Amino acid sequence: MIIVTVIGAIAFLPSIALNIALALGAPLGNYAMNARYKVIPPEVRKAFIVPTAMQFVALFVLLSAGRVLPETIPFMVTRILAFFFALYLTFYTATVLFSTAYKERTVMGTFAVITAVCYWITAFGTLSWE
Repeated sequence: MIIVTVIGAIAFLPSIALNIALALGAPLGNYAMNARYKVIPPEVRKAFIVPTAMQFVALFVLLSAGRVLPETIPFMVTRILAFFFALYLTFYTATVLFSTAYKERTVMGTFAVITAVCYWITAFGTLSWE
């Protein structure tokens, strides 16, 4: 399960990097928000802060649930959060795959599918813990 967890974490990094880059004003709008903007306007950039923080928490939960990181939060909380983020990423993947932007759908969609599958495998892997 550690291999699946690491693959999921690596596949999740482009999404985190994209959100940070968009929040900082990089011209990568073709990969997000249905390519509505080439460069995200300054007033919209603030909206990328909370999802980015949430993605870091999700990454931490994935690595904790997959036992890559030491257990720092109670096991039951890790298990619940693992399933929560697996479900969250499934819905996120659906929105990305139904995007009208070709680059968002193909590039970010691929990473989203891999990440969601790895989260589900890791989440179900927590059921075999003691």
